[in-house]
Amino acid sequence: MNKTFEDINEATFGCLKQKIATQGITMEGESGYLSKNGISLDFNYSSGTQTLSIENLEVGFPASLAGMNTEKVLGILEKTITDCR
Repeated sequence: MNKTFEDINEATFGCLKQKIATQGITMEGESGYLSKNGISLDFNYSSGTQTLSIENLEVGFPASLAGMNTEKVLGILEKTITDCR
């Protein structure tokens, strides 16, 4: 699953990275690959267009056993971004 979040300034992206880090997930740089507990995705942040693209989001074991799915992960990201604005 893919999604692009718009109007993400550098402060919002920095806040998102900090909040995700509290969950033991490190977003290094402005693009990369994340994988933890069965959730994996590619991300790309562009400060020029102020967009954050999430691509190839997949939810597998063990996250799926906890009731997580792609929609829930995107919802958590959306809420976190909103809280950071």
